[in-house]
Amino acid sequence: MFKFKRLISTLMAVTMSFTIATTSVFASVASDVADTKFEEAAEVLGILDIMVGDAESGAFRPDDSIRRSEVAKVAVALLGLTDVAESNSGATKYPDVVSNHWANGFINIATGQGLVEGDDVGTFRPDDSISYAEAVTIMVRALGYEPAADAKGGFPTGYLVIGNDIGLTKGVSGSSESAITRGNVAQLAFNALTIKMMEQVGFGNDINYEVVDKTILETKLDVEKIEGQVTAVGTSSIDGSALKDGQIKIAGTVYDIAEADVRQVLGFNVSAYIKENNAGEKELLLARPIDGKNSAVTVKAEDIHEIVNTESTKTLSYWKDETAKTPTKLNIKVDANVMYNGKTGAFTDFKKITDGSISVLDTGNDGIYDVVFVNETVNYVVEEVILSSHKIVDKYGLKTLVLDPENENLSFSIYKGSEKIDISDLNEWDVITVTQSKDGEVIYLEVTNDKVTGKVTEIDDKHFYIDGEPYKKAGNYTQKIELHDEGTFYLDIFGKIAAVDSTTAISSNYAYLVDLGVSTDMDKTLNLKLFTMEGETKVFEAANKVTVNGVSGLDATAAHTAMGSKGKLITFETNADGKVYRVDTATSTSGAVNEDKFSLNIDAKDAVYKAASGKLVTSIGSVNITKDTVVFDIPAGVTDSDKYAIRNGSFFQDEDKYDVRVFDMQEDMTAKAIIVTNSTGNANEESSILVVDRITQLKNEDGMAIEKLYAYQGGELVTYVTAESKVLVKGSASLEQGDIIQVKTNAAGEITAITVLFDIDTKGTEAENKVSDDMVTYYGKVVKKFTGSFNLQVDTGAIHNFSTEGVDIYSVDTTKTSGQITVTDAGDIQKYDSDDGSLVFVRVYKDVVKEIVVIK
Repeated sequence: MFKFKRLISTLMAVTMSFTIATTSVFASVASDVADTKFEEAAEVLGILDIMVGDAESGAFRPDDSIRRSEVAKVAVALLGLTDVAESNSGATKYPDVVSNHWANGFINIATGQGLVEGDDVGTFRPDDSISYAEAVTIMVRALGYEPAADAKGGFPTGYLVIGNDIGLTKGVSGSSESAITRGNVAQLAFNALTIKMMEQVGFGNDINYEVVDKTILETKLDVEKIEGQVTAVGTSSIDGSALKDGQIKIAGTVYDIAEADVRQVLGFNVSAYIKENNAGEKELLLARPIDGKNSAVTVKAEDIHEIVNTESTKTLSYWKDETAKTPTKLNIKVDANVMYNGKTGAFTDFKKITDGSISVLDTGNDGIYDVVFVNETVNYVVEEVILSSHKIVDKYGLKTLVLDPENENLSFSIYKGSEKIDISDLNEWDVITVTQSKDGEVIYLEVTNDKVTGKVTEIDDKHFYIDGEPYKKAGNYTQKIELHDEGTFYLDIFGKIAAVDSTTAISSNYAYLVDLGVSTDMDKTLNLKLFTMEGETKVFEAANKVTVNGVSGLDATAAHTAMGSKGKLITFETNADGKVYRVDTATSTSGAVNEDKFSLNIDAKDAVYKAASGKLVTSIGSVNITKDTVVFDIPAGVTDSDKYAIRNGSFFQDEDKYDVRVFDMQEDMTAKAIIVTNSTGNANEESSILVVDRITQLKNEDGMAIEKLYAYQGGELVTYVTAESKVLVKGSASLEQGDIIQVKTNAAGEITAITVLFDIDTKGTEAENKVSDDMVTYYGKVVKKFTGSFNLQVDTGAIHNFSTEGVDIYSVDTTKTSGQITVTDAGDIQKYDSDDGSLVFVRVYKDVVKEIVVIK
């Protein structure tokens, strides 16, 4: 069975992501400590399992304070006593450290080793923060310098003086009594690793302490720290070495790599940490480029200005940025080591390339670069993956890649970001940036599915601007990109356009297609009558050539045919002249989500709206409705766009039913657009009440019998017509003067349904009615009147106080023969008098008084 040659192929990642001179891009260090002064300390302590980040998030939190128990754990781990501590977690030495405390064993061992001690009352306070002076004291004790510190005055001054003298506090900040941060504790522990320890060398009457040639790193942790240049990793080398897979050569010595990450160390001067394994073999734990001893520059292929490669002169000049007036020149050592695509190369490989990058490394700090990494790439765009034969088929005709794991002469790796993936993880339209050695035996594949969806709005000599953002075109994509091209543009790892899917619908400019037609004149112009998402009906002229559903170059007749019938939702785009040049009609997905295309996901009748969850529940599935969902209110069978309306999520009412078409449903099941063709149910509870005055009968333009309502609403007399007859009824009877209702209207403003809140026939019966969780009506006696409010009691129930400020107030006087309903004010609200007999109706919505009606 072929063994995956991880090291060779990962070296190819070095040349691809080679951008800095001091750190390992793929190092095991938390992102929140990367590029900080604590990075090296955090990385080394993590590898040695002395101090790590959060188990769940992986964050190191360098600026957070640290607890006393945590520093005890660090000190014990520093001395290589972690296993001992974990076996001593039973009995506790302090009353405030419970036996099952996670750090109990560490605190016990730290106490036994004399590293920590309790406070004046014998407690440890494990969860308290620890001061700078206390943390320094623990590390000084771990190094054996306690006698020297006591001689200097003891805690805290003596320990702080000694910590400074031996280099323990180098790079550590803080004041004596202030709480120390995690980052500074890490730096203390890191410094302590390589400081020479102090030991007792005299005993009895001749007690003496001396600094000895021992370090915690070597003596307690059995780890050796070396420095030197990495000249070979596996079969890749800059010195001609041919190591075995899984080996690295540092400063002339070969070590096993084990699990160390070596993807950015070839050629670098590194600090390396070495430890013997159980078999007695020396293994690399970590290799880090040394600050100040390496200088690296990476130049993208398109930024290379000139390469001079002669026997006596080698230079690389490049454009630092697009605004540079002159190129920057780098001097290359005449006998520099050259690596080409992961293997040892030749001087002839040092030349301009079309795609990829060239990285150069200066390990002598003399301004002359002595290692050259040529990384020449080509993009594959996945058309198909054939797992049975391990093949990757390219969309644009490149030779099929075969990644056969049984081929012992082939070494390959596939990465997506920092994650290693398999060929089975690849999908159509994935862009693979491939780096392959000349002999084809070493292949590194870096995958991305980064993409941008939009329209090409501008073009210059170097860039294509997609919705205003500039992009360059990759060398593999040879097809022409023109102004107003739109779709999904797939990018390679360098952010260049490597593929274009022009069939994807990218517009959210929705409109209802009211009508369309082609003129009969010689030029034959296509005209579209659209009801837009702004609620306007407009006629648009189409451009000479129109793209419909991804098919471009259609004339008026062909575009008309491609668009099909009217009476449906479309998306459209106009050019600078305001002419329609692109139209997309929805593709039905039968309930499935497809975010890459303009989709009709659900076509359902009697969808029920649930206000609590904000969902429309259909027989196919539930749909989320938000304030951003565009709602087209298009009554079924209505062709007059004057009766259409644009709504939003607040249009839907709890438990009402709707006939809907749901468009562009997202992965979270949120609809971007909906057409409502029919709705049933109660009136909108948010709407103002209507106090019925009178009802008349009439016919609409189609000769259908309807009703006209005259009522008081919002402090004035208003009129409504119904969508059909027998809408203005309460049970089997017609509404009467003095009835109080709410109405539901369609897009044309016609009443389609009502809710009766008060029946004038029950004017003598007091009642409290909870209409919904949001709305309650009260009808009872005024028991007390105040300025700006009054108390009302329904029968013998609780007394409620209601404000009259800013409230619409009406009076219904059934004792009159005419003019029974008037708009009035708080003056007509009086304490109940049996001789007068007036009761008061109050509507409260979401705890706010909305209307008051005095009924006599």
